[in-house]
Amino acid sequence: MKRRSYHHGDLKNSIIKSCHKLLQKKGASNFSLREVATLSGVSHAAVYRHFQDKEEVLEILASIGFDRLGSLQKRVPQNNKDPDGYFVKLGLVYVQFAIRNPNYYRLMFQTKRTNESTILKRSKLKSYAILVHGCRFYLKTKRRKENHRSFALMAWSLVHGYSNLCIETDFPETESKVLNKTKTEMAEDILKFSI
Repeated sequence: MKRRSYHHGDLKNSIIKSCHKLLQKKGASNFSLREVATLSGVSHAAVYRHFQDKEEVLEILASIGFDRLGSLQKRVPQNNKDPDGYFVKLGLVYVQFAIRNPNYYRLMFQTKRTNESTILKRSKLKSYAILVHGCRFYLKTKRRKENHRSFALMAWSLVHGYSNLCIETDFPETESKVLNKTKTEMAEDILKFSI
């Protein structure tokens, strides 16, 4: 195996990038740290100098997923003149992230952990806080009296359920053919119906 030369601190990032590639390609349950080492061009032992085990790597990847999702949702501009459009776009970003990154999505939401790392907890909370703040903005702009946290839970349940259907079943695909709409267009309809 050809070894690569790294500057101090680069190896850990290179290993994370290799993990990202394998996660996208194979899913969380189907890659090993041995494969990560091979892809990174380092020994198996070198991976364990930076990470305790596969679970630690998966938690880091899950936290990266939550950070990316949060970053995408944060980029949706709040619009006082079109709060409905803002709310729909906020939900669509979630659905599109799930459809484009199914293995990240599964790792983030379908993996139960008993003792989550502080980094993962923080990433999850930051991501959810963006949705909660977005829902508070939406309700305030619309002069609606619902509790923004309850509304955020409704919104999350809606996009999460639809995203799971898209990833785990053929149902949205078959319906999109019948309705002559893409899965994203159907998601947009669902979000509009909800408000």
